[in-house]
Amino acid sequence: MESLSAPRLVSATARRHGISRSQLGNWRRAFRAERLGTPSEPVFVPAVIAAVPEPVVDDPGAAIVVDLPSGGRMRISASTPPALAAAALKALR
Repeated sequence: MESLSAPRLVSATARRHGISRSQLGNWRRAFRAERLGTPSEPVFVPAVIAAVPEPVVDDPGAAIVVDLPSGGRMRISASTPPALAAAALKALR
């Protein structure tokens, strides 16, 4: 903004702040383009990072598959009595 306030201040402003005149000129052009709504180049590009879950291998005999923090896996088949399944899940808690 300082270099835009009066004519012939580009060199003096650049010198005062220890930057090159060409660098200040580039910043001024980019600033003017942004004010006009046409940025000279992309300033920010959003990135989306998505975690892809590991595929679960279908096990026709498993009704519930529990992945354990240790890396193990516990399968409770559909034929397991409900009381036993509840006890096993409670023990994992």
